[in-house]
Amino acid sequence: MSYMSTTHNQWLETASEFHQQRMLSLAPYEKLIGKLRGEENKNYMMYINSVLDLSEEGRIYEFLIEFDIYNPSQGVYLGCKSVTLSGFSHEIQIECASEDWEKIRPFALQRLNNIFVNKDFTFRFRQPDNAHDGTFWPFWISLYEDEDPRKVGCRVLDIIYDAYNDYFSGRLPEDIPVLLPTKTLDVETAFTDNAFSELKTTINKIIRTKTSDPEMPDRAWEIIKNFFNLAESKDWFQRVEGYQKAWCIRDNFSDVDFNFLIRHLFEKIGDKLNLSPLSPPWKTLIKVFMRKDGTTYRPQIKTLSPSAHIRKYWREEFNKINF
Repeated sequence: MSYMSTTHNQWLETASEFHQQRMLSLAPYEKLIGKLRGEENKNYMMYINSVLDLSEEGRIYEFLIEFDIYNPSQGVYLGCKSVTLSGFSHEIQIECASEDWEKIRPFALQRLNNIFVNKDFTFRFRQPDNAHDGTFWPFWISLYEDEDPRKVGCRVLDIIYDAYNDYFSGRLPEDIPVLLPTKTLDVETAFTDNAFSELKTTINKIIRTKTSDPEMPDRAWEIIKNFFNLAESKDWFQRVEGYQKAWCIRDNFSDVDFNFLIRHLFEKIGDKLNLSPLSPPWKTLIKVFMRKDGTTYRPQIKTLSPSAHIRKYWREEFNKINF
């Protein structure tokens, strides 16, 4: 039994550590110790972002981010917590908090979906599953592991708080907003067949802005594919296993080498097609190329300035291949 308990605690601590560090990005530990009914409870880490005082009605609303240290699988979550004040019926306050949220929810949802362009909050509001200790959450939202507690969590709470404040100040319009259908969010991938097809489509679009010849885009793509084969044979690039379509540059080549190699490639394509110099489509290229160590390039790769030595080296290398 002792062994099982120790093992359980070790796994619990490991699972909890990541989320505790996320909470600590909001404030020092001593400012995150949670309180239930006014008493400290070290089982919880809480960050209260704002408070709406409805004392005359018998409750206050805390807009907070919270983490249950001993329930790490629940993760970090945020929302509005209704705290029933002494002398008031908790059951009645639960009903009031639920009614408030039902009226505010469409306005809060509309604002969240308008402000967070690449997120959809339509199905992210979770239903409450308890109402004890004089507190009640009309809703809560799980903060995804890749969402920053401050940049996303606090911003979400600010937006929801503003909707609540507007409601109690009489500033919400009488007409409930007509919510658009669930957002269709594109799933953007890199190093896939789709990413490679996107590169072809992008290059075709670039060529069509330079010429009305309908055959020219296909000719440009054939040059690109031929170059890929030559570059692999010269060991400039290598295919990366584990991906549908991914190449890495040789490990002794730097980011600056990659920058000028690609720039010179598109200069050569422009020369071959008798077009003006072509600018590389970096956004789609870095969905196909990565570094030797497996890290990915960022769009800022296009801003690098190769030295005269590097430019001379790659021009000479290109002259050595039948390209």
